[in-house]
Amino acid sequence: MEKKKPIHPDIKGLLTLTVSFLLLLCLLSFVHGAPKENWIGVVGYGIGFTFLYLFGLCSYVIAIYVGWRGWKLLTRPPAPRSRLKILYFAIALLSLAILLNVYAESGYLASPFIETHTYSEIYLSSYPFPHKVVRFNLGGAPLYYLYRDLQTFNLQHLLSNLGVVITFSITGLMSLILITNIRVIPLMEQCAQLLKLVGKFLRSVAKDLTPKRRRVKPIPQEIIQSSISAPPPQARPMAVEEPSDLKISTHLEKPAASGLSRSPSTPSYKGAYKRFRLPPLSLLTVAKKLDQPTLKRELKNQATTLEGTLLSFGIEAKVGQINCGPTITSFEVHPPIGVKVQKIKVLENDIALNLQAKSIRIIAPIPGKACVGVEIPSLYPQEVGFKEMLSDYQKKGDKLHIPILLGQTVTGENVVCDLTKMPHCIIAGATGSGKSVCINSIVMSILMTARPDEIRLLLVDPKKVELSGYTNLPHMIAPIITEAHGAYAALNWLVKEMGERYEMLKRLKLRNIHAFNQRKIRPEREAELGLGMEIPKKMPYIVAIIDEFADLMMASSSDLETPIARIAQMARAVGIHLILATQRPSREVITGLIKANFPSRIAFKVASRVNSQIILDENGAETLLGQGDLLFLPPGSSQLIRAQGVFIRDEDINRIITHIENQMGPQYLIKSFDQMAPGESHGSAGDDAKDDLYSEAYLIIIQTGTASTTFLQRKLKIGYARAASLMDELESNGVIGTLDGSRRRVLIKKE
Repeated sequence: MEKKKPIHPDIKGLLTLTVSFLLLLCLLSFVHGAPKENWIGVVGYGIGFTFLYLFGLCSYVIAIYVGWRGWKLLTRPPAPRSRLKILYFAIALLSLAILLNVYAESGYLASPFIETHTYSEIYLSSYPFPHKVVRFNLGGAPLYYLYRDLQTFNLQHLLSNLGVVITFSITGLMSLILITNIRVIPLMEQCAQLLKLVGKFLRSVAKDLTPKRRRVKPIPQEIIQSSISAPPPQARPMAVEEPSDLKISTHLEKPAASGLSRSPSTPSYKGAYKRFRLPPLSLLTVAKKLDQPTLKRELKNQATTLEGTLLSFGIEAKVGQINCGPTITSFEVHPPIGVKVQKIKVLENDIALNLQAKSIRIIAPIPGKACVGVEIPSLYPQEVGFKEMLSDYQKKGDKLHIPILLGQTVTGENVVCDLTKMPHCIIAGATGSGKSVCINSIVMSILMTARPDEIRLLLVDPKKVELSGYTNLPHMIAPIITEAHGAYAALNWLVKEMGERYEMLKRLKLRNIHAFNQRKIRPEREAELGLGMEIPKKMPYIVAIIDEFADLMMASSSDLETPIARIAQMARAVGIHLILATQRPSREVITGLIKANFPSRIAFKVASRVNSQIILDENGAETLLGQGDLLFLPPGSSQLIRAQGVFIRDEDINRIITHIENQMGPQYLIKSFDQMAPGESHGSAGDDAKDDLYSEAYLIIIQTGTASTTFLQRKLKIGYARAASLMDELESNGVIGTLDGSRRRVLIKKE
């Protein structure tokens, strides 16, 4: 038997295009009940009637799709999965037809043109009075019967109109994604970038149409001298790539940051801190770098071993990009079509055995890529230097409000985040995992980039030795807190400070601390709006770091949880930020109330999956290597970032502290929180007087016999924070009793 010769694809394409064109002519010239008006005659009328009866307006979609298939046959060879694409198109067509029938049933269509150019049914209805009813079969008569006329089991009765719309909208969208192979999130990002480019173009056109004469300011002599004296940037060693199919990138080969490098010396400032200078980079030590002459050859051998391991289990995968970070190497594995991701994930222990790795982590799949990530320990671990990260941050033009230098990813990118956007953070990890080094790097990031009038620190250290070196810095609000009642007093002080700051913003009609610091100062107007309250020229950020949070929670969990949750919920707008660190991430320490208000988490190596679930809400922290290997959960994201934490030496910390202390001594707002008696509350800095509204609140409660925070809010027309502060003051003076339900008992009767 001789095999039939296949039809030439060009002949197929031309025939398909002809059929599509004729079908489109039949549909466009169709008039119900008028065969002679059709452009293709009676045959064309019959074809148009048949398609409109079966598919309604979806017939036009069929004609366009057939024409598109014919054009594809003319321009390129047929795809191997063309039959599957036709199935996806049929599902999308069915969904569209059902949705068109739902729209027709809504009654918004009453056009004579639609009535004559589609298959419409006209019948008489006797309810509530005899009248003519026109049914528009926009999605075809058979599907309309399935949607509404089928007895008992029609879609309208089973799902209702809303359920039908939701169900078939989802099926249609999924079929469209399968046909076009588009990704929804990248498509939205591309649309957003296109809109940004259009807006930028329109702004540049408007700027060109309205030119302004600008006055050129002379460059100050100090900047010229600092730019001349600044050393040239160090050149990075360039590695010679070997010819290979693999693309290997190391953290040492990342491109240098663009932009002019800023001088390490700080320009002069006006005010009380005009003589203060930020510590220079010369006080920091350069990180040690190991020579790696055979790195790329050994990475290729590991990639070959990984491919062989997967092949032994029946998976013919290929290794693509290889990213060699400071301590972690990531292999991007591209599995063939039809292999389940879970099949690779269950081979975690077998891959670790063949690669002779301590532990591996499999990311299945890598977000935004069609591949699986296999992370193993690097052959030559490298140190992430604090000096290099700080230098890269200073070379960039954008300046963060509270920069936090965390570490470096597998691809060599620096993880630098702004604490004002986090806005609170939980750090957890077992002993020796790098948690204390991370806290020191956070404090040093603040000391190296901010003056004392920009950021103030409040440190709690129950171990009494971890953070004790920072106690005499001018950035400190009070000496290092080491007792549980001192931490409770400090948190209550933060709550009162938060209330006073919100009151300032309310009187000046500003939204947040950034608007307060950038405002145009008008002393007379602010004195009038302040009503006796002293309004400062600038409001510094406050960063409170509580180390060994578990020890404090075991001492007095009920006293600490409420102020922490209250600060975390409200304090972002007034520049107060919390960082909690613990080596015991249990549910008794990181409670649900605390966890819900701390969107950012940093997890170092933990003992079990349960601890990882408590910190990050997913597994992964138990497979970390320790010694600075961390997982970072950014705010507003569910994708974890794995990085190697930055390392800073103790001698570098001591040099920075000595440099700052030589310029300025401690500038405490509070003498000591630890020396306060348990239960004693402290007002704002240097202010021991009562609230201005205390006498009015006292009279209202005595005369009415009612004491509650919301009652004072209504009567005095003040915010919740100030009303709660007044209630605390009245309770401490014995005017009212402790909280009983939602109200308090008035202890002093009206005379």
